[in-house]
Order: sequence, then structure tokens, then C-alpha cells
Amino acid sequence: MPSALDSANLSRQYVKLCDLPDFDDPQFRARLREIVAAGYEPREELRRKFWEYAMLGLYLDEVGALREDAEALAVAAGHEEPLFWLVNRISRVVAIDLYGEGSFAEREADASMLTDPKAYAPYPYREDRLSVKRMNALELAFPDESFDIVFSLSSIEHFGGPKEVERAAREMSRVLRPDGHLIIVTECLLTHHPLDWAPLQYVIRLATLGRRCPKVTPRKRVTDTFTAGEIERFIVRPTGLKLVQPLDTRVSTESFVNLTRWVGPGELHPTTGDRWPHILLKAHGAPWTSAFLALSKPA
Repeated sequence: MPSALDSANLSRQYVKLCDLPDFDDPQFRARLREIVAAGYEPREELRRKFWEYAMLGLYLDEVGALREDAEALAVAAGHEEPLFWLVNRISRVVAIDLYGEGSFAEREADASMLTDPKAYAPYPYREDRLSVKRMNALELAFPDESFDIVFSLSSIEHFGGPKEVERAAREMSRVLRPDGHLIIVTECLLTHHPLDWAPLQYVIRLATLGRRCPKVTPRKRVTDTFTAGEIERFIVRPTGLKLVQPLDTRVSTESFVNLTRWVGPGELHPTTGDRWPHILLKAHGAPWTSAFLALSKPA
């Protein structure tokens, strides 16, 4: 079984940014289609969220984590498809989120998930193996070393400022068993750009009396994104674990074909006018996309 010490045995680069050519891999596409609900056209599959699902499935399979006795914790899980896919392959999945609370309550974290998760299932699943709880990711109510797998997909960047992100990363590592696998997907800026500098955005907020950058602080930018250095500082380092591979921040030119302008939550303007492919976003500074982080806890 590959570990942080023999990661050279992994068949592909997992710790990387979402890239359009990844979807050309038949094995990748097959895993994606296995996890998501049926009925999408091939071009509709070209989205960052589905990339996250496929990468999670491929990685857990390759490292031997999909065992009938394995237990997983999904942090800020909403009602995403991997929950239902996983319970068909391991002993138990616990999904936690602030269900019914916060800005995602009417989208990914509806309160009804607590009482009727079956309503969100894209296919039949082993219902007795899924447990759904309302819980804050900054204070996981589980003993140390409770799970073989802990994962969180594009959520940690929404937990608050750097202190909250660090705290969540520490909590996820704390509840992971030795030889366990921690997967965190977050948003990574491709390059450094002056307009992504939080202190500058804070000055803009003050100068415009809050009309622009209204929620910015000296340490939190407009977009819930990180630079590669911030990922290391605020997420990786607080876990006390090491990435199984160095983070590859390269992105092909193909991924820029339909660069999507982010105006605000839910307001997206793709370059071509077509929703797909949905790989890279951009506000005023550098583009960003999903970054897949895989960490392993030593025995």
C-alpha cells in the first residue's frame, strides 16, 4: 500500500490543480461517471467539482483505503455524491456540516439532509452505513484517531480567516487514525497578483467606505482562495502531516479556453458564454481552480 514514504509508487500525480486534460483519461472519466448521477452529457462533466470527486475515488482506491472495515468522516459534506458512493464500499461514513445554517443552508447544506439523506442520493446506497450530523468543522466532536479516511471538498476556504482554517486542518488530522488518509480540496490561485493581496483590498474597502470589498479583512481577501504558499502555511503545516507528493501548480493552456469571471457568489460569466468546461475562475487578480491535497498519517 503506498504511503507518504513510498509515494513514488503512485500511478499518477494526485496532489495537483484541476486541469482540463485530466478529463481525457478514460480511467478518470470512468470513475467520475461511477460517482455522479447518470444523465450528463460528456461536455457537462467538464467541471471542477466532478474532477474533485473522480480524484478522491481514484486516490482512495489506489492507496487501498476502500476496505469493508474502513470508516470515513466527510467534513462540511453537504449532500454530495461521494457520500453515497463511499458507503457502498466501506463500513461507515459520517457526514458533518452546519446543515440548515449559514450561507450554504439553501444550497449544499439543506437541513433536510439530517432527516432524509435518501432524497439526495443519486443511486441506491447502503442506508444503514451513512450517518449525518450537524457539527462545526472547527470543533469535531469525535475522539482522537476515530477515522481511517477524513476528507473535505472545496469547503475549508469558507470556514473564516487563517486561524479558523488552521484550526479545522488540525481537527481533521486529530481524528485521523495512524495509516489513515486525509484529503482536503481547496481553491488555489495560479499566480501571485497585487490585486489578490488582502491588505490592499482592505485599503480599498476603507477608501470606498465599504462599497467595494465589504467583507475583506487585513488577512482575508474577497475571494475564498489561497496561494500555494498559504495552502502550505494554513492547511498542510497545521495538520502535522506531509503531502504524499509535492503540490504541482502547473495548468495547461487548454484550461484557459473558457475562463470564467467571478463577479460574486452565484454570478459567473464564462468567456465563451457556455457553462462548460468550468475549470478556471478569475475575479480581479489571478485565476484560480481546485487543488487536491492528499496527506497520510504515519503508523
